[in-house]
Parts: sequence; structure tokens; C-alpha cells
Amino acid sequence: MDVEYKIIQAQTPLFSETAKMQEVLAEEAKAGWDLLEKEDNYRIKLQRNVSHRANDKNLEIDAYRSTVGVSPIITYGATALLTLAIVSVILYLALWSSG
Repeated sequence: MDVEYKIIQAQTPLFSETAKMQEVLAEEAKAGWDLLEKEDNYRIKLQRNVSHRANDKNLEIDAYRSTVGVSPIITYGATALLTLAIVSVILYLALWSSG
């Protein structure tokens, strides 16, 4: 039996909620993936028999996707904007109080 593995990651603790994790697992099950291990609230490890590859072209999702949930671009962009706002406030207060 030939088996392949993959890890799915989320930018937020998506897998801390059982309902959200079950939703992702239900989508992955369509491609033959089964839960092997929940590593933490951000990562799950899946496995499937390689015979399921033949059906990959008929799926609505990418059978080899490795991320779910909020896009990393959105997460990093929001973090950058928040950092700029905090630094701006600190600089404004430093300049205003020294004058």
C-alpha cells in the first residue's frame, strides 16, 4: 500500500475549533485524505492512498493544497499596517512631548 502525506497550515488557530477542522477534513476527504495527526491549532497532518490521485482532476479543490483560511498576504499586510500605525503614534507622541 503506497501512502502519501501532506500538512495543511493555517495563519490563525483555525483548528482549535472542532467545527472548522471538521469542515476542512470533509473537503479533504473528497480527495481521499484522512487525518493522521493534529499537530497543533495551526497544522494538521493528513495521509491518503496514492490510488486517489486518479480522481484529482475531477475535484473542485487542489488535492495538494497546503494552506487554508486567511491568506498569508492579508495577515502580513494587516500586521505591517498595525506596526506602522503604532510606530507613527509613538513618534508623534515623542516629537509632540519634546517640543
